[in-house]
Amino acid sequence: MIVVLIASAVAISLRFLPQPTLNFSAMGALALLCGAAVRPMWLGLLVPLACRVITDGVLQYRTGHGFYGSIMFDYCAYAAVVMIGRTLAPRQLPAVIGTGVLAAITFFVVSNFGVWCLPHDGQYLYAHTMSGLAECFVNAIPFAKGTFLGDIGFSLAFFGMLNLFTSKSEATETSDLKAYPKSV
Repeated sequence: MIVVLIASAVAISLRFLPQPTLNFSAMGALALLCGAAVRPMWLGLLVPLACRVITDGVLQYRTGHGFYGSIMFDYCAYAAVVMIGRTLAPRQLPAVIGTGVLAAITFFVVSNFGVWCLPHDGQYLYAHTMSGLAECFVNAIPFAKGTFLGDIGFSLAFFGMLNLFTSKSEATETSDLKAYPKSV
């Protein structure tokens, strides 16, 4: 839980910093971590969604831009990423990188599909045609850079911390067993 608390603090903090890279966030990595490491399942879903809802509320209060028409698609994307983390439970470096990429792709597709589907400030931004959907995805590419960098980079950091804490915990348990053998 220490790693999840640290990851949550990082994800929350990043949402409030002015950023030169659009959409640079640790939210996707937090959702992956919670899916892989937090039990029970409802708590694994609750942690990243609560972090996002709370920060959206604060941003809404401070800037007027925390909530928007397609935000439920963002929340659904994070729920899907939690499920990816739970299903794949990455521990090795290639798996962590792969799930970080998958998390970023999932968020990109689901959130931008929401932008295409729903109105923003009362008007639709794109035609409800296949070419409108394609235009939406193409226009979103510049924002994807931060999502991919954040999801992959913070997945490496968070799962690295998790592996470090897990290996230290296992080493301590092993030494405790040697020091206190079971009685027969």
